[in-house]
Parts: sequence; structure tokens; C-alpha cells
Amino acid sequence: MRCLLVLPLLLAAALAALPPLLGPTLPPGTELRLLSADLRTLHGAWRVEGRRLLPLSPPLAPKAGQEVQLLLVLPGERPRAFPGMAERGDVFLPWEKERVSLLRLLKEVYGLAPPERLWP
Repeated sequence: MRCLLVLPLLLAAALAALPPLLGPTLPPGTELRLLSADLRTLHGAWRVEGRRLLPLSPPLAPKAGQEVQLLLVLPGERPRAFPGMAERGDVFLPWEKERVSLLRLLKEVYGLAPPERLWP
């Protein structure tokens, strides 16, 4: 009987797990750059150093609900762009029919210690 009670909890936990949307790992030296949708404005840039996400420039806050592009540059690889939506110091990336928090991804999937907000 206990197995029947535990099974739904395990299933829910598996479904709630976040995918590695940005790739399998974010090695040291990986850079994240947040740009406007038209790529004209740099809203912020960060580099992975150890388990931390360090700012490379002072952030320029995008407007709430503004469409943005997250540019991911892994060492020795070509940059990859991910569309997103800026909101309350975070970027929400589309995943299936949901939106996933970039800060949550960095913490839970990649084991990094990002700031609480990417901009004030």
C-alpha cells in the first residue's frame, strides 16, 4: 500500500525536474549576455567562475515583460541565442508550454550560485 502512495510523489518530482535547456554543463569561462530582442542593447553580461556567476558589466534593467535574447558563449564554441522574457530581475525562457526561470535553472540544474536578481 505504501508503494502506491509513494509512486505519485516520485512521478510528480520527476515531472517537476528542470531540463538542462542551456546544454549539459556550464564550464568555467562560460559567458551569459542579455541583449534586447533587436541585439542593439546589452542589458548585462556574466561569466561562470567556479560555482559563481560574476557580473562583467553593470546591468541595464530591461523593461518588465520585454522580449530579450540570452546569448550563451561556452569556451571554444560558437555563441547560441535563446529567446526570453525579462521580468523582476530574472529572464524566463520558453520550455514546452511553460516559462522557466533562468536563475532557477542556474541554481537547480547547473549548481551555480547566481545573484538573487540579475538587475535591480
